[in-house]
Amino acid sequence: MSVGDRSIGPRQLGGAKPRQILVALLLRPDQAVCKASLVRLLWDDAPPAGALSTLEGYVSLVRKRLDALAPGLGSAVRTEPGGYLLDPAFVDVDVHRFRRLAARARACSGPAAVRGWVGAFDVLDALDALGGARGLSGLLLPDEHLDWIEQAREELDDELLRALSEAAGVALDAGDLDRAHRWAREALAADPYDEAAWRVILECCEQRGRYAEGLRAYDECRRLLADELGCAPGPGVREVFGRLLDGARQADDDPLAALVDAVVRLHVAVSLPAGPAGADPEGTTGPGRPGRAGQRGGPPPVEEDWRLLERLLSMARSGWHPTAQATA
Repeated sequence: MSVGDRSIGPRQLGGAKPRQILVALLLRPDQAVCKASLVRLLWDDAPPAGALSTLEGYVSLVRKRLDALAPGLGSAVRTEPGGYLLDPAFVDVDVHRFRRLAARARACSGPAAVRGWVGAFDVLDALDALGGARGLSGLLLPDEHLDWIEQAREELDDELLRALSEAAGVALDAGDLDRAHRWAREALAADPYDEAAWRVILECCEQRGRYAEGLRAYDECRRLLADELGCAPGPGVREVFGRLLDGARQADDDPLAALVDAVVRLHVAVSLPAGPAGADPEGTTGPGRPGRAGQRGGPPPVEEDWRLLERLLSMARSGWHPTAQATA
């Protein structure tokens, strides 16, 4: 949290119990936390004798430590009927600031929404540059392994993941492919199985005409899901995969790019899991699917790519001479 231009973290309060009290209050902004709940968080099911008096002593210590860090800040911890509340008028909590900015971004559309998400993520980048841990949980939670702190950490990490994935989709729709790709990759770094983020990656490649790169990304996604979860990508990802295949097959104006795409497509094809006879697990061939250059009833894509490679090999053989190799 911040007071003026000064940042204060839970560890600056000294012992574990004062830190835990502050974190418990920070997790519930604008909401009083009753004393019974705080006793349970601090000591679980084994509170000491006189736990309420001990809790009140810890709260008094929190106020003194906060005052020592910033005069007047101790008043931020207000006594409420039966509990305590952290008054947001006194402090600016980084996680709460991120949520406010994210809410503003969601209220906008197009480039304005992208700018809103940039501002929200700047909160994380600024703290990361100062040596803080990346992520919402790193901003708020101490590195302590209590059940309620671990649960809060998971919830905050999930919140950031959803924000990154959502922002990536917004940037993609706005045509900001650089940010869309970067935010989707950050989402995948947190959760490699996030298919919404994978779809953004593939669509960025499609819009840039980088079909081979998109097919490689699809193969990475497919292998990950197959190896770790035992399933294939969902229909949304497979839909973009089909468009990438179509786009790659029509890239005949660049023979080298077409060849690279053919190699990638063949690699993906031979890596696909075997299905029932005549089945097409990826939905990229079969009745109603376009063949070469969008023509229905064209040759199967694998056979077409194989012929492309054979044609290149034939050209290489016909133009190869031992003397040319010796000269080289």
